[in-house]
Amino acid sequence: MIYDYEGYVMRVLMLNHNYRYLGTFGRVMDIARELARRGHRVTVMTVSRTHRWVPGWSEVEGVLIGEMPNLGQNYSGEGYGPLDNLLRCLHAIIHRYDIIHMFEHKPNSSFPGFVGRIRGAKLIADWTDWWGGPGGINDVPKRRVPAIGKFEEWWEVKSKLLADGVVTISSVLMERALKEGCSPERVILIPNGCPTDRIRPIPVQEARLRLGVPLERKIIGFLGMGQGDMEIVMPAIKQLSQVWFMVIGPENQRVLRQAQTFGISDRLWQTDFVPEDELNWYLACADVMCLPMADRAANRARLPDKLRYYLAAGRPIVASPVGDVQTIVGTYRVGLLARDEEFADALHRLLYDDALREELGHNARHTAETVFNWERLVNNLEAFYFKILNTTR
Repeated sequence: MIYDYEGYVMRVLMLNHNYRYLGTFGRVMDIARELARRGHRVTVMTVSRTHRWVPGWSEVEGVLIGEMPNLGQNYSGEGYGPLDNLLRCLHAIIHRYDIIHMFEHKPNSSFPGFVGRIRGAKLIADWTDWWGGPGGINDVPKRRVPAIGKFEEWWEVKSKLLADGVVTISSVLMERALKEGCSPERVILIPNGCPTDRIRPIPVQEARLRLGVPLERKIIGFLGMGQGDMEIVMPAIKQLSQVWFMVIGPENQRVLRQAQTFGISDRLWQTDFVPEDELNWYLACADVMCLPMADRAANRARLPDKLRYYLAAGRPIVASPVGDVQTIVGTYRVGLLARDEEFADALHRLLYDDALREELGHNARHTAETVFNWERLVNNLEAFYFKILNTTR
């Protein structure tokens, strides 16, 4: 059968290993929404934050979302819940899909994907992080089950080689996919797009009045559930007296202890969890957003989710010169690049140069609306899906 790009409604299953609203779920849902707008039938399977034993189903903007039981989700890494894996595999064998798009190699994403291929689906592997090996996400001092780390280091690559197509989030991971032996014609780079329909620029004064924040206060902002690499930005803020550090995300005792160590705990503002419909106001409160990244494999390979929110909100950025972040910030002039020892100077420059902040913020929003526009990016992904559907292996 030849699949015609025009008018064919694809049945697409997207498999996300995270809890709903966390991690890669944002990328999954933005792609799913855009495909659903085009008339495709899209189902997303993720992990419930609240249900331990039973699944729950809902529909959002034309996307069917299945939240699987979270029993065992946190055991030695996400994606190992027994009920979660079983229910996904049953779903994949019972229901017929044209495309199954598995986001990462975790068992609850990859195992159901390969099961579903038995029914004739084409399997797309999404590579969004560097997990195994030195400097990867799994390169931690101690694991509860060391064998799982060894398995993931092998399966991270092997699952991509066995898939029908591979989507990478960054140029580093695309180069890795090709180096590991994936055929160039079945690999595509689809970076994260920006949520410009939900996140928009708001004047700083308006945001601070709404949230009761002093208008005269200088604020550096940081967004993220994963609050790492603070040891880069906190020493810089220590050098900037009277400057506050706003961390948008769940309160974190480790972050508080780090702030105490660097002597800035009296200028630390942890917002706690902020729902996306309120996120605009907090992003707009910051004079400058920061994106500190240690230079290691995991950071070189990723395209941090926070970056797309910074760009959509039109906020100027100070970022570490690592991976594709270095290319984006430098090429599109959306902020300043700074090595660890330069972070304080870069932050100071943006805090006290109103014209430069305004220029870089404008560039950020323009870049979000053009280069990282989801409609354009999903055009490329949709064409890739049809290409894979019409390719035999």
